Order: sequence, then structure tokens, then C-alpha cells
Amino acid sequence: MTQHVDKESKKKASGSLLHIASEAVHSRIKNLKRRDHQCQAFMRKVIESGIFRTLIITTISLNAFFMVLWTSYDIRYRLFRVFEISEIIFVSICTSEFCLKVYVDPLDYWKDGYNLLDVVIIIIIFIPYLLRKIKGKHYRYLNVADGIQSLRILKLIPYSRGIRVDGWTNLQEELDNRNFLVSRIFTITFILLASFIFLNMFVGVMIMHTEDSIKKFKRELMIERHATMMEEKQVILRRQQERVSRLVQTQKSSNKSFGELVENFKKMLRHTDPMVLDDFGTSLPFIDIYLSTLDNQDITINKLQELYYEIVNVLALMLEDLPEDTSDTLDTFD
Repeated sequence: MTQHVDKESKKKASGSLLHIASEAVHSRIKNLKRRDHQCQAFMRKVIESGIFRTLIITTISLNAFFMVLWTSYDIRYRLFRVFEISEIIFVSICTSEFCLKVYVDPLDYWKDGYNLLDVVIIIIIFIPYLLRKIKGKHYRYLNVADGIQSLRILKLIPYSRGIRVDGWTNLQEELDNRNFLVSRIFTITFILLASFIFLNMFVGVMIMHTEDSIKKFKRELMIERHATMMEEKQVILRRQQERVSRLVQTQKSSNKSFGELVENFKKMLRHTDPMVLDDFGTSLPFIDIYLSTLDNQDITINKLQELYYEIVNVLALMLEDLPEDTSDTLDTFD
């Protein structure tokens, strides 16, 4: 019994000592006089200005928009460098905002819950970079770290009174006054689920509209190309018909045969003149090129087969010599 009392007294004494020490450290830090009051006041004005708030809100909104576009592989492949630069700008602005706020209020900054939310989001932002640096680019949980980056949109909460739970604070105060202890867990869970569902719906709608617009653009581009190709084909056919009709008229007016006129016409042709074929695969030049390609392919395959036979023969000879070498080595060990 006396030992139990001694333990409790020791705990109380140690707890009181820690409390006194923490209060002493806190009071000493508070008593420290800063010599940069003008710079501190200037930075406070910058942080509280409307331009700074607009810059942060615009940066977060653009980053969320780029994250939506990042889900499309085609857009990511085309604008990879733009996404990379925008990511660097976003991380730099968020880190600078954190440093400025800590510089202005190094102690009171950690007492605000929204500031702690900013710190958590900054930690989440840096998780993929740390994993790529430590574990490598092929780490299996890297996709999970990239997926958590959708929580960046929560940085808008401190800059919008409407988002700061949209009346849930007053409702939670009433629930706290009625001593509903589990109400905070229910409220936070409900808000997070609602925000995530809304965010996923927004992302899905944006992706669907982006894919539909890309498919529509490709379809219109193919139709336009087909129309221009048909127009060029008609022009070429009309030109060829005119030339053939001229040849027929010149044959009637002159004593030359049609074969001589065709030979003269061939001399007028150039290698850059376009030709219109109904089916390219049935033309004689294509068939000649295709057959010669098949012959070259057969020759290459025969050479590869001979090379494989030689490799197999060498490996067989090596395997025949292997037991003798092993036996010799065993004899030496004996």
C-alpha cells in the first residue's frame, strides 16, 4: 500500500515538474523580444491581403483541374512537361505560404486547427517525392500515395467561410451542449464521405466530358481529312480524264498510233505526279515489292535457323566436356 502511494506521489511530482518546466519554457519563449517587427508586420499584411488569398485559391483550383486532366493518358502524354512545371509551382507556393505563416506567428500558428490541416496536407504532398527518393519509382504503394493527393483540395477550407463546414459548426455546438459524445465522429465521417463522393463525381464528369470532346475532335478531323482526300482524288481523276481525251483527239487528228502517243505521254510524266488507285493491294508494283519482301524474310529466317543450330551444337559440346572437368576437379580435391 505504501509502495502504491509512493508511486502515485512520484507520478504527481514528475507531472508537476514537467508542467512547470513546460510553462517556464513557454514563458521564456514568449518573453523573447523580436527585432524584426517591421518585417513581421509587412509579412502579416501580405498574408492577410486579398491578392495573396486570391493567389492561393487560384493555385489550388488550377492544381485540382490539372489533377483531373492527369487521369487521361493521352492528355498526360501530350502535356507531361506542363503538368510537371505546374506541380513544382504548386509545391513551391504551398511551402512558401507555410514558411510565411510560421514566421509571422511561430507559436500561435500551431494553435489553429486549420493551420494544422495545412501542415497535414503539406506532409501528404511530400509523401510521393520521399517514397520515390527512398524506395524508387517502382514501389508498389506509390499509387496509393499518388491517390491521396486528391486531399489537396481541402486547402481551400481555411480560405472560404462557406466551406468551413457550411453551418455544421453551429449544429455541432448544439450537439455538444446536449452531451452527444459520439456526434463529432459522426459529423466528421459524414462530411468527409460527402466531400469525397462529390469530388469523385466531379472528377468522373470531367473525365467523361474530356474523353467525349477528344473523341468528337478526332472524328471531325478524320471526316475532314477524308473529305479533302476525296476532293483531291476527284481533281486527279478529272485531270487524267482530260489528258486521255486529249490523247484520243490527237490520235484522230494525226497519223500516229495510240501506242506512240502513250509513249510520248509517259515521257511527260514525273515521279512526283500523284496516282489514284482503287485498291493499292492489287497493283502490280505493290505485289512485286511484297513478294520480294517475303523472299528477304525467308532468307533472314534461314540464316537465323542456321545460327541457332550452331549455338545448340556449341552448347552440346560444352555439356559433353563438363562432366570430365568436374571429375578432374574432384580428383584434385581428393
